[in-house]
Amino acid sequence: MRDRSRAPRGETHAATLILECLERSGKKYDVHEVLGLLSRQQDASKALVTIQRAAQLVFVGATRPTHLLAFAAHRTRAERYVEAMTARGWSIHDIHLR
Repeated sequence: MRDRSRAPRGETHAATLILECLERSGKKYDVHEVLGLLSRQQDASKALVTIQRAAQLVFVGATRPTHLLAFAAHRTRAERYVEAMTARGWSIHDIHLR
């Protein structure tokens, strides 16, 4: 197995999954906040510092895949962005277990 900690920066790969997590304060979900910026085409520099940091991390991850970029967020937090993201060309899939 290759040691990923020593891999060159900027290396691409086939797919990236960006999974929603609570940010450090435990009050905001990072992907949810970034989806708000993406869906409204807002300038991240005008967002709260915590959202700017999340957006920077998402940007780094989102610019690496060559074939697939997936965001995973809870339906209740993501559904308000579905229409705008679809209009911008994103393919949205609601995946849940029964």
